[in-house]
Amino acid sequence: MKRITAILLLFIVIASCTKDNDDVINTELEGKWTLTNVSCFCGFGENPDFSTHKITFEGSTLNIENSGENQFLTNAAGSYTVDGNMITLKDGAQYTYVIKGDTLELTFVDNPQIADDEIFLQYIKN
Repeated sequence: MKRITAILLLFIVIASCTKDNDDVINTELEGKWTLTNVSCFCGFGENPDFSTHKITFEGSTLNIENSGENQFLTNAAGSYTVDGNMITLKDGAQYTYVIKGDTLELTFVDNPQIADDEIFLQYIKN
């Protein structure tokens, strides 16, 4: 009887340790986001259309669509990590992020030794 109880307890422990969402880094980020605004030391001309840039967080992978004239995060597709409110992309670039409702704000963690490398990207969730 003790063996049956031990085997049953072992089965329950193993079943409770299954992977549910271990590949999901941050559920807040999950989904597709469309760029709505950019603030940087860049020139875009009048009425730029940022909506051709989209990012999708799927588990621990970032997918990027750049189909328009203005392209962002060009070498960052692939795996990413999150530590607190800091995202580190595949290319090593780091962004702090804030989510306010359906809006995602990414702020590049700039190198203080490089002038004018600041960039702020604002997305809306699709």
